[in-house]
Amino acid sequence: MAIAAATGASAAPVPPKPIDPKQDGLGVTLPAGLDADTLVGLVMPMGDPARVTLVGAKPWPRRADSYVVIVCAADDGARISKTPDCGPQTAGPGVTEQTLPVAYVGVVERKAGGVPTLVAASGAITLKTDWSRSMLTAPVDAEEAPDSRVLPSEWRQFDLAPYRIADDEYAFGLRGGWSESFAGGGALFNALYLFKIETNRLAVVLAEPMYANYDIAGGWNKDGTRDHSIETDENVLAITKRKTDGYYDLRITQKSDKDVEKIFQWSKREGKYLEASSKP
Repeated sequence: MAIAAATGASAAPVPPKPIDPKQDGLGVTLPAGLDADTLVGLVMPMGDPARVTLVGAKPWPRRADSYVVIVCAADDGARISKTPDCGPQTAGPGVTEQTLPVAYVGVVERKAGGVPTLVAASGAITLKTDWSRSMLTAPVDAEEAPDSRVLPSEWRQFDLAPYRIADDEYAFGLRGGWSESFAGGGALFNALYLFKIETNRLAVVLAEPMYANYDIAGGWNKDGTRDHSIETDENVLAITKRKTDGYYDLRITQKSDKDVEKIFQWSKREGKYLEASSKP
């Protein structure tokens, strides 16, 4: 997306705020033995370090001495925030158009006393989330896209649940999302991206909508407060006992209605999960 020209004077630099560990979903407070410069060089080797907006890492319990890593970068011309951020960027004050963050994900290994080494890297994440058959209300970006496929406008947190997709293999998740504001309310959406290691490449094997929340403002009260209607829809992913080409099938259901489901099976040809059936 093109960036509009900035207007007005530049804002004074704002010192970075400390990250609350409970809210540090991307691991901006790096584990001991890892530093941002090294991780950027491993996970984003061909990128411009000056464009980096966030570096995060978290221990991955499913692989010894290993960490999942994310490096977020801003598009050329975008203004770099002083606070770690993996969301939309603008060119400066007075600009309304925004560019999406470019996310790079990797797995690094660091044995006790050693230096971090790269296990696998994704390159820039380009696989879009398909909202056309999501079972959830879609964000405006998806509704306006010709094929209902969009990249997240921000990356929010790692999902390190034990996604055992094969007898001897685990995937890990990354949650991306969209935010919308409207008169008196707003909406939040997120999608789950699953990654698996393929030799030295980190592959996205699933990208599915998982959550939609609307806060809709209602009538005004005499005391000046306003009624709000909260609507939430959520999908749940489960790993089934059935296998296809050596990988367990995945089932996504609605939290509020388990009879609404989609089944995903491994595609050896595509190297990822594809929707195999749905009901109703």
